[in-house]
Amino acid sequence: MSNLVILNDGAPPRIVQREAVGVANREDMLRDLLFDHPAMLPVHDIDPGYGSLISVAKELVIPGVGRIDALLVDEHGRLVIVECKLWRNPQARREVVGQILDYARELAHFSYEDLQRQISAATKRPGNVLYELVRDSGATIDEARLVDQVSRDLAAGRFLLLIVGDGITEGTSRIGEYLNGHANLGFSFGMIEMPHYRFTDSEDRERVVVQPRVLVKTTNIERLVIRNEAMGVSVSRIEPEPETRPRAAGTKADPEMAQQWRAFAERFQAELRLDDPGQPPPRIAGHNWMRMDLPGDVHVTLWRSLPQRKVGIFLGLKGGEGLALYERLIADREAIDREFEDAGLPGPVWSEKSDQAAIELEWSSPTPWDGAEEDRQIALLASAANQFANSLRPRLLVRADA
Repeated sequence: MSNLVILNDGAPPRIVQREAVGVANREDMLRDLLFDHPAMLPVHDIDPGYGSLISVAKELVIPGVGRIDALLVDEHGRLVIVECKLWRNPQARREVVGQILDYARELAHFSYEDLQRQISAATKRPGNVLYELVRDSGATIDEARLVDQVSRDLAAGRFLLLIVGDGITEGTSRIGEYLNGHANLGFSFGMIEMPHYRFTDSEDRERVVVQPRVLVKTTNIERLVIRNEAMGVSVSRIEPEPETRPRAAGTKADPEMAQQWRAFAERFQAELRLDDPGQPPPRIAGHNWMRMDLPGDVHVTLWRSLPQRKVGIFLGLKGGEGLALYERLIADREAIDREFEDAGLPGPVWSEKSDQAAIELEWSSPTPWDGAEEDRQIALLASAANQFANSLRPRLLVRADA
């Protein structure tokens, strides 16, 4: 078990061991903790496009499927589905993925009115409760825009699915691999563990520190700490690591540009048509880029940069395994280039240096980025994304099945 170092002014550091049993000994206690303090969920480590979270409803009934533990929404109107499981319950490991996928699939058939009806029933409040909760949080989104945002996300199956447990196990890692291989909606997914540490302070008061962490393969990314103290629960922020940007981007994030990018990316997602029915669509991953996952833990990055006045798409490969994959692909370069040309695109640029390689396309995009130029950007990126999937996905599937 991992340990926690407690630093107090004027006192020696204390090493506190993680406890095997979490602060919540029932799933509803864990759910209530998250629902009452949604800021504790490190959603930005899973999808940087999400804003501040707002709690909407507990035990939200999805007819014919079950009850969602907690439904949240961010300040932009993006939905978050939370399922809480105590991992010491073996049944949780067997059923949790299928359960949360069932909720997502069923919600993808909802209209906004369907969702509004179920939220009103769960909260025992009439009217457009979802919008009222977002408005009362201080968010500036207007009602029509929120309804439109949620309606589009429902139709596209775009949600953030979170499975939260009191401990992450080897079996849970396999759950993530299973989900990644079988998901066919446009959602983001995260598993969050809730390790907790109990100690007595210098004034002989019992303290409990709960530290939500995202499981991303083998890396734990820590963002928030929840302290359960005598008079209640307080939330303290741990400053995040600097945002990792795609190498072709380089733009500085600011609220106005972020809003413009999100509007552009959401329109792109809504209009994109892919030939391969098994290819998951791109998802917003940063302030000026989208990520489209391919087989074998490989992904394509779609980006645009106002300072560079360019838009582009690239497949980046790193390390020994990535370079080995690049060598397999470049051995078939002539055929791949011909497929791009047959689709009306230039042959991609192939490059390799040191321990990384890339296959990419980019285009100049002169300012101003008015409606006509954005139409052109969407057409270029959509055609390129479709061809990257058509040309690379079958070759990567062969490699992944080998």
